[in-house]
Amino acid sequence: MKVLVADEISKGGVEMLKAQGYKVDVKLGLKEDELVKVIKDYDVLLVRSATKATRKVIMASRLKVIGRAGIGVDNIDVPAATERGILVMNAPSGNVISTAELTIGLLFALARKIPQADASTKKGEWKRKEMKGLQIAGKTLGIVGLGRVGAEVSKRAAALGMKVIAYDPLVSPEVGVRLHVRLVTLDRLLEESDFVTVHTPLTPQTKDMLGRSELARMKKSAMVVNCARGGVVNEDALYEALSEGRLAGAAVDVFTEEPPKGSKLLTLENIVLTPHLGATTKEAQEDVGSEIAEQVIAYLKDTVIRNAVNLPAKLDPEIVPYMPLAEKLGTFICQLGKCGTGKVEVSCRGQLAQKDVRIIAASVVTGLLRPISDESTVNYINALAIAKSRGIEIVSSTTEDAGPYKNLIRVTMHTDGVVTSVAGSLMPDKGPRLVEVDGNMVDIVPEGNLLLISHMDKPGMIGKVGTILGDNDVNIASMEVARSQSRGPAVMILEIDDEIPPEVMDKVRTIPDLTSATYVRL
Repeated sequence: MKVLVADEISKGGVEMLKAQGYKVDVKLGLKEDELVKVIKDYDVLLVRSATKATRKVIMASRLKVIGRAGIGVDNIDVPAATERGILVMNAPSGNVISTAELTIGLLFALARKIPQADASTKKGEWKRKEMKGLQIAGKTLGIVGLGRVGAEVSKRAAALGMKVIAYDPLVSPEVGVRLHVRLVTLDRLLEESDFVTVHTPLTPQTKDMLGRSELARMKKSAMVVNCARGGVVNEDALYEALSEGRLAGAAVDVFTEEPPKGSKLLTLENIVLTPHLGATTKEAQEDVGSEIAEQVIAYLKDTVIRNAVNLPAKLDPEIVPYMPLAEKLGTFICQLGKCGTGKVEVSCRGQLAQKDVRIIAASVVTGLLRPISDESTVNYINALAIAKSRGIEIVSSTTEDAGPYKNLIRVTMHTDGVVTSVAGSLMPDKGPRLVEVDGNMVDIVPEGNLLLISHMDKPGMIGKVGTILGDNDVNIASMEVARSQSRGPAVMILEIDDEIPPEVMDKVRTIPDLTSATYVRL
């Protein structure tokens, strides 16, 4: 396993990767064309904010993971990575405190004109009157984005005696109460705040979130801080508001283009500019490097996924145990039925109905596609997109009715007018089980080699099948027969120790009153 570290991370993180036996190369400052030439040799790419993992880079790679040592992933083409089945993960915790502290530092720098006072004093000047500032205590701080960093900023601002309000449509009122923050609309936040600080990722929804119309709502005495991402605050609109006196000041740590060569913001006196220092502390560098290294190792060694940004849904600890079962159900039904274009229904029942089960559907489709695809290219990340491209319709549903089970996953496949179904559950003290095949109740461990025979329930059927397998040195480990009535349609399921040669399967299919015989490998 080879790892390319394209931006500087802590030595501790690099050593953690090497200790696992991975070959780690540190190559800093690579441009896109240079990265394209070398990336085909690596399984893992680790970046911070400087290196751009573009579509061109991603499509030239064999990567399994792209790790971002930090929070924002706007320098990574996440859709391209998803298309290729590459897991993108970030390290959102390591630099939270450092970024929050820089935000508070910039608030003080703005309020007390610290950079201007420093520069003036070093020139031999003594401009005390010109450097009159503001007291932060008692002022209103508006926080746009109450995630990890925003929450830490709110705690520190409250401790300074500030009144804190926040706008975040994804935060519940309970979170606001816990943080002692009043949640308001964006318009109200802009109108009431003496200081506004943004802490959102850069997405199509947040790009230019604070533009001309938004900045126009703010008090002339108000000030803006951006330690989030360049582009969240429109730089042209910010320049106009500052230069025309419609805004008192701003502090900017992040820019649309970094470094901001030729930016008009560089010409202003009422702005504090820093070179993307949010995570640039000794502690943050160590923490994010170690955090992303730990996550990469956990994924590659144990398929444990943390802080993924391109899975269909966040991983719920109560959902995770059902993912391997769901994948087995997909593999089983693809071999049992006729895999191809059509419709696949994934029904999650019981307590699962209260969860976000999109990852269960992705797991089923992963198992369904692998027998008919290049196994290395299909995973939880891209399975749903691949299914869509193949013309397979995936329908997910939930219901609290799981019959006798605590939870149940039922998969139904419709192909060319043929309906095939299978269901599974996690059984107490027994683990994963297939519990239903085409409406017949069974109890089977979903692993190994299975032979499924649909037949009429008549005397001698078991003996005829056993004789053919025995004569051809195929050993039966266990057997179960499911039927709804005596001498009616039945399903015989045999667990086989060995693979069954095609010519033996042909002999089995010649047995009278046998409807179908299917060999399944899990």
